[in-house]
Amino acid sequence: MTASSVAIYKSIGLHVIVAGLLLISVSFSPDPLPSLPTNAPVIEATFIDAQKLASEKRAQAQAEAQARAEEAERQRQAKAAAEKRRQQAIAAKRAREKKAEQEAKLKRQKELERLAAQKEQQRKEREAKAKAEAQRKKKEAAERAEMERIMQEQLAQEQAAQQARRRKQVLTEVERYTALIQQTIKRNLYQDDSFTGKECRLNIKLATTGFVTSIRVLGGNEALCRAAENAVRRAEKLPVSDAADVYEQLKDINLKVEL
Repeated sequence: MTASSVAIYKSIGLHVIVAGLLLISVSFSPDPLPSLPTNAPVIEATFIDAQKLASEKRAQAQAEAQARAEEAERQRQAKAAAEKRRQQAIAAKRAREKKAEQEAKLKRQKELERLAAQKEQQRKEREAKAKAEAQRKKKEAAERAEMERIMQEQLAQEQAAQQARRRKQVLTEVERYTALIQQTIKRNLYQDDSFTGKECRLNIKLATTGFVTSIRVLGGNEALCRAAENAVRRAEKLPVSDAADVYEQLKDINLKVEL
């Protein structure tokens, strides 16, 4: 409240008090009212001014009350608006946080999906590589096996050919040494015309040096066989090959002596 308002309120209050005293004195006085002094119009004017002041006071009080009410309403509305803004800000913040959380969750999900897809791709690539490597190794193994088979087949063929050639050579050598043994026996055999057209079959066992270890008559002319046996014993050693496979064919040989 301002200083001018206080002064006005004091003036109004003073006039109200004066008017009240006058009314009381008039109402309770037994004597007739005295004649108004010459200054009566001043009192009447003062009373009218008091009413006017009271009316103005009420109007001012009403205005002030209305102003206070309006101010309170404005403050309430401002407070409500501030609270609404605060709630909106909280809601917006929560919405942003929720959106950010959802975006982060979606981002994590996409990252997990990307990593899973990458791992799956890597797994497929490893499987494909392992499969290709297994196929390559299988192919190489098959090729090696085929080459080995071919080589073994060729080797077997060569060995068979060599063995055939060697057998032929051995047979040739056996035949040659058999003829040499027969020639040796004939050289040591006493010639007799009675032996002409006769034959004798002998089994002779030889050492590797050609030494005769055993003589056995298998059949034939008795006289020729005795003479042939004596001829072998006189020779003591018979021709024999140094080759082991040829010796195998000669170490226990059956031969025929004929003239």
